[in-house]
Amino acid sequence: MSALHPAFEFRPAARMLKFACAWKRIAFAALLIPMLCGCEGLNSKLLNTHFGKGGRHEAKERWDTVRGGVKLQLARQHLKSGRLEEAQRALEEALSISPNDPQAYVTATQLKLEQGQLGEARQAITLATLLKTDDPEIQFLAGLVSQRYGDLAGAYEHYSSAAQLAPQNAAFLVAQTEVLIALDRPIDALELIEPRLRDFDQNASLRQLAARITRILGLRGPTIEYAREAFRLGREAPELAIELGLALIWAERYREAIVVLGPQVERGEGMACGEADAAATASRVLPSTACALARAYLQTGQFEAAMKVLRRVMRDCPDDQMSWRLFAHVSVRTGDLEAAAEALSKLREHGEMTAETWMLAGYVALRRGDLFAALDAGRRAIMEDASLAAAHFLLGETAAALGDLTDARSAYTEALRLDPTFWAAQQRLNVLQLQADAAARVGEDACGEGMDGRTP
Repeated sequence: MSALHPAFEFRPAARMLKFACAWKRIAFAALLIPMLCGCEGLNSKLLNTHFGKGGRHEAKERWDTVRGGVKLQLARQHLKSGRLEEAQRALEEALSISPNDPQAYVTATQLKLEQGQLGEARQAITLATLLKTDDPEIQFLAGLVSQRYGDLAGAYEHYSSAAQLAPQNAAFLVAQTEVLIALDRPIDALELIEPRLRDFDQNASLRQLAARITRILGLRGPTIEYAREAFRLGREAPELAIELGLALIWAERYREAIVVLGPQVERGEGMACGEADAAATASRVLPSTACALARAYLQTGQFEAAMKVLRRVMRDCPDDQMSWRLFAHVSVRTGDLEAAAEALSKLREHGEMTAETWMLAGYVALRRGDLFAALDAGRRAIMEDASLAAAHFLLGETAAALGDLTDARSAYTEALRLDPTFWAAQQRLNVLQLQADAAARVGEDACGEGMDGRTP
């Protein structure tokens, strides 16, 4: 009876068996490697037995495929890690081993794009498409290269092929639709994407794209509907919330926009000014988003809330001109002429005056009693944008204050022509007409009294 523990009783036999198997594997590998390399001296009958006629050639092809695949995988790893030179060397080895592998040319295309060599990328993807025409990924990459070249028609053909080969891939449909938008064919884009939304009922990106297309077409209801759906499917991602809020402002649904944008701006850790790195500004708020919220507050008469948001932007991003414009606008609305004048002065210093800000400057000057400055600002506003009805109204008020009723009447008439709903301009015209009628009656009365005085 053995004195060893039962767990160790059969170990020597197991160890011998393990070693025997290992040596058999080593011996087989030693035999197989020279066979796959096509080396001489081996029994050709053995090769023909395992591989059939031409066995040595078949074995070499298979081995080359394995070796090429290993080199290609290595090239992809280098490319993914940004080691472009190492990727180039590994790719050259892969192509020398497997010159007819379409995936090697796909990797070559990706590498050349990273290196900024667009011409060589185009040559590589052309070879890939010739070697394999029915690969959706290759067609998609060919579309991307064509788009980089500015060949939008060619890009659309490749993206369409990719979408037909893989109709379940939403990314191909998105690319196809975006090219139609770039080709200034938004109606075709909408007709392409809307019927497919049912096929991708949980895809937020397609709803987001549909919202952008309907916004281009001026369709407010569908834009809001698609933006809301994208926001819901995207698990209320901040970027989708912001896009929904901006769409609501565009649709003049300001109170709803405040509900959506308010938490996003409050939650942000400061403002992302200038050309900051995207990763560094992920938790920050874009000044444009904050200004959009301020505009919504302004439109709903919540001036203090608008001022609070704008001061935050101006503190963190003092060179943001949009915030200074809005600040001047809110200041005029609240009657704080000093604050408005300060904001407008800063805009003048930076050469950032627009038709709207010239108009604001005119109103500030008018309320301060500087009529000639108001007249000059009003004219500058019209030079920037002759379709701005409020600027013509400003000229009318200034002309009336200077006693030039003819110019005032002309300016009010133009404002009303540009905006038939500009009731203030209509009221001013009515007042001028009443004054003219009253003056005519006084003149007639004075003339009648004079005639009576001369009558015997």
